[in-house]
Amino acid sequence: MTEAVQALKRQRVRMILVNLAYFLVLLLLGVLLFLKNAAAGAAGYLLAAACLAGYLLLVRPMSKRYVNAVRATVLRYAVCAELTDFDYRSKGGAAAETVRGCGLVPASADTFMSREHVAGKCGTLAVEMADVTFPIIEDGHNAMFNGAFVQLVWPGADFAPVTVKAGETRDLSLPKQQMELVEGLGELIPGSLYLKAGGETLTLLLRGRFLGFRVNPLMQISEQTLCANPFPELGQAMQLARLMRLKRS
Repeated sequence: MTEAVQALKRQRVRMILVNLAYFLVLLLLGVLLFLKNAAAGAAGYLLAAACLAGYLLLVRPMSKRYVNAVRATVLRYAVCAELTDFDYRSKGGAAAETVRGCGLVPASADTFMSREHVAGKCGTLAVEMADVTFPIIEDGHNAMFNGAFVQLVWPGADFAPVTVKAGETRDLSLPKQQMELVEGLGELIPGSLYLKAGGETLTLLLRGRFLGFRVNPLMQISEQTLCANPFPELGQAMQLARLMRLKRS
């Protein structure tokens, strides 16, 4: 963790210096063009093109790499602190068949997009997560589902059948601790929780919750800031799986 913090601090300093240098160059060019009244000439267009190219080829990619590095570190040390064999791919995603196959939402067969893929294990418990976007039919109308997909697979488990859709838990009959965890999974956004448990698998869809959470590039980097968990639902889901497995054993 300490090495990751130091590496991010160095990357943050480089990113800020490059951004400052870029905007200073923009300011100087703007002043020069104003003084020489060359904004409408060929030189003005060439300088504008050079500035745009510099931003697209250097400044923007560097900032994006830094933000992705911070997100990956937070996912590793905060969200997925319990996991081993941690694997994160920002451009990877969950399989459409896996998400649609859980049957939690009436998904159409149209476009499916997924990214921010995370996989790992906690003992024999396998964890897969990703952000997903796909069209659904909601109240008879076309809509989009945007949120996080979380699936826990525990070989040898026998989870009791449980289904929650759109955060509706009134018909559930679960032990107190399990019920509190289920309700906690959807408390950040009312109506966001879709849950299905049974056999060896526990699956969540959390509408409006994302693993691709926002990262403030100006945020100070420390072990404390990187260990602040922006996605506590994974820990809650793993605890729910443990309780459900014990109850059935």
